[in-house]
Amino acid sequence: MRKILKAIDATKEFVGTVVKWLGPVLMVLITTQVFLRYVLASPGDVLPILMITAGASLYVLGWGYVYRHDRHVRVDVFYARWSPRTKALIDVIGSLIWLLPWLAFLLFISGKWAWESYETAEWWTLTYWRPPLWPMRATIFVGVVLLALQSLAQLSRSFHVLVRNRAYD
Repeated sequence: MRKILKAIDATKEFVGTVVKWLGPVLMVLITTQVFLRYVLASPGDVLPILMITAGASLYVLGWGYVYRHDRHVRVDVFYARWSPRTKALIDVIGSLIWLLPWLAFLLFISGKWAWESYETAEWWTLTYWRPPLWPMRATIFVGVVLLALQSLAQLSRSFHVLVRNRAYD
């Protein structure tokens, strides 16, 4: 089990390290688009699609990384003051009631969405450039898969804290 958790964590560390470079790329793309639109009065056709793709990829591929490092949005008014075992109980309950069912739904929908996009050769309709849309939809599916794996890893760690009253790693 420890090897599986370490493999999931290593994958998320690698993906997070690579994907974080989309942030500066996204800033350059947005700045270029604003310059072209407002200074040169000639907005580009390709840049909006690249901005959407880079932003969405940064967002969905970063989910698992953020969850691994416990940097997701949480109401810490009470949670921060609880013992590790109480936190683990809340995490287990929250994962079983909310997170895992939601992820199962997202896995089904995003997988179906990506496959149908690939099968029908769906194209972006925002510009005349019309690149294929399935790579973006597949990226969303991969992001959800990575988040689901990280969620299962975190759930097993929380179970361990709940049962043994000490951290797994």
